[in-house]
Amino acid sequence: MCVRTTLKSLANVLKEFKEGETGNSGNKECKDAYTSEEEVITAICLKQNFGVEAVPALDATGNELVTVSEIEDTLLWNRTEHGEWWYWKNKPKVHPETGAEMHQCCGDRPIAFHGYKDPQWFYILDNEFYGSDIPIEDDQRWKYNWRNPAETKSYFERMKKSLSR
Repeated sequence: MCVRTTLKSLANVLKEFKEGETGNSGNKECKDAYTSEEEVITAICLKQNFGVEAVPALDATGNELVTVSEIEDTLLWNRTEHGEWWYWKNKPKVHPETGAEMHQCCGDRPIAFHGYKDPQWFYILDNEFYGSDIPIEDDQRWKYNWRNPAETKSYFERMKKSLSR
């Protein structure tokens, strides 16, 4: 209930700003903008207006529950193979409790996926998460060839198994 109330209050704060308009409170900015920084802006607004501190959304094994890119790309990001870049900034290299290297992005019970603006993705992801009663061959909305089918399908199977518990 607290989270819902806070989010509704934040929405009211953001509604006060016109697109691109900035509201200053202290030396931080709070604005309505559709940018790659909208999570940062939301975190700043939550902190300065409600005293709510943003923290990473991680599962018990240290995997993220919110992706910052399309799932099929995010699953391939590996700090050992690809090196350090902005995505890894300020993230621990090993899990604080297990000591295991942390380079798997996605928890088995995700909260949100970013990078999907086309409504078709809702059908595709819904089908991957929950299955479909609609035969895929009869409906173009469900068709998609994943760029990395082995990793993506494996993740969706892991996720479905976790959600069915």
